[in-house]
Amino acid sequence: MMELRLRTSSHFASDYCQLRPSWQSTPAYKRQRVDCAPASALGPLCRAAATAERTVTPEKLSTTAPGTQTPGFGNTNDSILVVGAGIAGLAAAVALRKVGLPVVVLESSPDERKQGSAIALWTNAFHALDALGVAQPLRDAHPLLTRVELCTQEGRTLKAFSLTECRGGPHEFRGIRRSELLQGLRQALPSDLLHYGCPIRDVTPDPNGALVTLEDGRRMRFRAVLGTDGIRSRVAACLGMPPPNYAGYAAYRGVAKFAKKGTIPLDTCRMVWGNGVRAGMYPLSEDEAYWFTCFNASADAAGPSNPEEAKQAALSQVEGWAKGVDAAIRDTPAESISRSRIEDRWLAPGLPYGKGAVTLLGDAAHPMTPNLGQGGCTALEDAVEVARALGGTRQEQEGVGSRAAWRAVTTPALTDALRAFEKKRSKRIFPLAARSWGMGTVLQLPYPPVTALRNFVVSNLYNPAGFLDHALYDVGRL
Repeated sequence: MMELRLRTSSHFASDYCQLRPSWQSTPAYKRQRVDCAPASALGPLCRAAATAERTVTPEKLSTTAPGTQTPGFGNTNDSILVVGAGIAGLAAAVALRKVGLPVVVLESSPDERKQGSAIALWTNAFHALDALGVAQPLRDAHPLLTRVELCTQEGRTLKAFSLTECRGGPHEFRGIRRSELLQGLRQALPSDLLHYGCPIRDVTPDPNGALVTLEDGRRMRFRAVLGTDGIRSRVAACLGMPPPNYAGYAAYRGVAKFAKKGTIPLDTCRMVWGNGVRAGMYPLSEDEAYWFTCFNASADAAGPSNPEEAKQAALSQVEGWAKGVDAAIRDTPAESISRSRIEDRWLAPGLPYGKGAVTLLGDAAHPMTPNLGQGGCTALEDAVEVARALGGTRQEQEGVGSRAAWRAVTTPALTDALRAFEKKRSKRIFPLAARSWGMGTVLQLPYPPVTALRNFVVSNLYNPAGFLDHALYDVGRL
């Protein structure tokens, strides 16, 4: 596998296309860590790293002229900036490098993201991971789930079915820790491409690409900017995107660590429904399982004040329920349990949502409710699609290298490619967001007569043939 390496040196613009095999990455003892702020201003992990590795901590240069050498980055005029080192951002960086484009990743956190419990990855996500070249280690480490159980809180099974009953197979479904997915993506990138402790203040499209201002005052120009900085995206705010909408409920999430293997079936995703409260659980390994609870809550409802309070709140919602959800919560360390509001933003189908050479990916563009398990999956799709769109702007000519071809691409050509990408993605995302919202609305109904009718319909009339239609999308190869 060949990698496109970006050097943080004064020759940044001239040698960003140096190719080298991934197994010949710069040895750790020679690596140069680049922070966007003095180490004293960063978190303890970043400060510790600064003492262990050579750290470049330039003075603030609020008057740095766009296009000149920026300390710690070099000349960025030819590069694509990815803002955010989450799933969408790291995947986009991997995809861009696979098509031979120069990329820089800026992350506001002082170090690698480690928060988050687990994520469901379906067939469409694994198509994208295959395109990125990082799927197989994740497959090897996590069991293939092949069954779904829909149950009531009293323990009655409303519907149980194999994924082979769903059209469009074979299907792939695995539960994976978010930290493992992020690590797998990071390992496909050279370490000097990622810059931590670099919050963005402003992104402004202009005729030459986009002008980016960091919180420390430095300014840089990039050919294009991909906002992948999550549901509270600063890039989305700079583009004037509306804030996400609260769906009316919140969730607790965690990963249980069981004392013995085989506590729950290794092949089954189990959903348990109550009145205004529901829960779910699926295995990550022989002795670990991801679980969640969803519960109705007002938009201004206060969350727990400490981890133990969060654990007790989650447990109280499903105390005495069947199917082992309460036991899974008890087997979860309190400090690893998270609470989050469920929010979404619907994109108008077929319409663009970026500006100039700036676009959005993942939750920065289209946060969706988790009821279809497609938030992370579609972020991975976004990454492959945007790399294909930008890579396709180069006009390959005999005797002209890919670097020269990339430099010859005009900003209007990049803008057109990004608008086409957005139109394609909004057509894909809109029905998913709408379906997920509708499903959540039905599943969160708090009225026993209505939930009794819901349960009757699922038990007697529901056909799982179309259960995975939304996950059949194949993003293709790069």
